[in-house]
Amino acid sequence: MTVKKRRHSSAARPIIRLRSMLLTAALIAAVIAGPLLMVWKQAYFASASLHTAEMADSLNALSREITTLRLKCERLSSKERIERIAQTALELDYPPADRIVIVKISNEMRAVKSGWQHELMAILKKSLGGNRG
Repeated sequence: MTVKKRRHSSAARPIIRLRSMLLTAALIAAVIAGPLLMVWKQAYFASASLHTAEMADSLNALSREITTLRLKCERLSSKERIERIAQTALELDYPPADRIVIVKISNEMRAVKSGWQHELMAILKKSLGGNRG
């Protein structure tokens, strides 16, 4: 019987040694990985913070550009400026009263016309107005 006990106990020793080696390796990996993860986290947060600051600066620059472009658009699309260019550069003028012709539109055409006019006005109000969404 002593031989059987020796075989059984000697077979259990390598398993115990393997478990203790695996546990030791896991403990060493945790000790090494913990600080590495902390450093990686700090580097990631620093990088993300820098990226956020760059995006905020970019947003501010784009907002200023949008404001400038809106002012230019308002200045360039003023009726007085367009009329002045039409009269000076293109030599256009308002027609005399006898040259004006009023065209009557049928009710069917009026319904079609009003539909696309409403759509056009909605698009213009949305694009030129302050309402977004």
